[in-house]
Amino acid sequence: METRRSKRAGSRRSGSGATVLTHLVLGMLVWCGSVRMLHAATFIVDDGTVDVRSWGYQLQGLAGTPLTVPPLVVASHDLLVMDFSSDGTEGAKFTSSEIDQIQHGDPALGGDGSRKVVVAYVSIGEASEFRSYWDPAWTVTGTASGALTASAPSWLGPVNPDFPESRKVRYWDPAWQALIFSTAGTGWLDQTLSQGFDGAYLDIVDAYFFWGEEATPSQRRPGDPVDVQDAARRMIDFVVALTAHARQTVPGFFSIPQNGEFILQDADGGPLAPDPMRRAAYLDAIGGIGIEDTYYRGNLDENNVLDPDLPKIAVLQSDFAGVSKPVFVVDYLNDAAKIDVFAARAVADGFHPHAAPTRDLDRLGPPIPVPEPAGLLSSMTALVLVAFLGSRKSPAQPNRAVQASTSWEPK
Repeated sequence: METRRSKRAGSRRSGSGATVLTHLVLGMLVWCGSVRMLHAATFIVDDGTVDVRSWGYQLQGLAGTPLTVPPLVVASHDLLVMDFSSDGTEGAKFTSSEIDQIQHGDPALGGDGSRKVVVAYVSIGEASEFRSYWDPAWTVTGTASGALTASAPSWLGPVNPDFPESRKVRYWDPAWQALIFSTAGTGWLDQTLSQGFDGAYLDIVDAYFFWGEEATPSQRRPGDPVDVQDAARRMIDFVVALTAHARQTVPGFFSIPQNGEFILQDADGGPLAPDPMRRAAYLDAIGGIGIEDTYYRGNLDENNVLDPDLPKIAVLQSDFAGVSKPVFVVDYLNDAAKIDVFAARAVADGFHPHAAPTRDLDRLGPPIPVPEPAGLLSSMTALVLVAFLGSRKSPAQPNRAVQASTSWEPK
């Protein structure tokens, strides 16, 4: 089963960290009415609408065991991101009945009968050896880290050094895209459509930056993107095309790209003239954007130091939240005090927070519901108090593990 991959160092355009003074100034902005007001995100699904005030993210069971249906049925999150399969392979994919049980909180399995938005994780920027499409003949060892053989497809790129079970892909290549969606209905995305998922959560969208700016000359081939603007536009076109394909079957289908928050600016920021039609098509295709490691950043798997990525926050507010596209932020935290600060800051910035207890995404963190306006004030007041108290010297306290059965509320 897949182990989650994310860049622990944070965004490629990292900003300076926040200080206690920053927290206190932010608290003053609350009283001055300068904090962004955040409301539930409304999604249209096949049987009505769902107001999303909280979300969760789980791809596997505890310690890499298979993902199972009952915990997802009883979860009280309004939107869930999950794998399409219990072990990541096509052979173990969930049935349409099981997805329906999760979506409707089947009371027979302990659910409350309320409708959830359920989206399937689909990686479109890398190929992994544990997925069903992988052919061991592509490398001399059969694994992604092995040297490529003559039978390797032309779209298969270099190994990801941080996650050697995966390789970059030339995502613009029609052969790779056919593994994701096809008119024959055989792609990964097509599988999720037949299962009844409401949308797709697209990972490794930021692969465009690798091909546009980071790939070495030895990793490049004729036909690869000439610059980051070219790469960004190719990724936008891919997301738009796969979403349009899905909408032929599920008219209300939407995509949620994970990361790649600068893609619209990069698509317009090169030698070519801005393309408002491409920007509009991308925004029409997506139901929001998912973002990792925005507030607590560093080299640890979980519970890093508070170091908000200010340029990332700014572009998320301007390019997505500012045009009514919800921003779903996930930081990897299981320290209760840090979760409190993360939740308050994210809500104040206009984002929907989820604190994932482990980077392996093998369990759900508790729901963090977007508060009503009065609740927003309370959460920001809590932020100021937490920041102030955190500035005072006191004996170290042990971390408090987050219990998935509880729901975060502004303190």
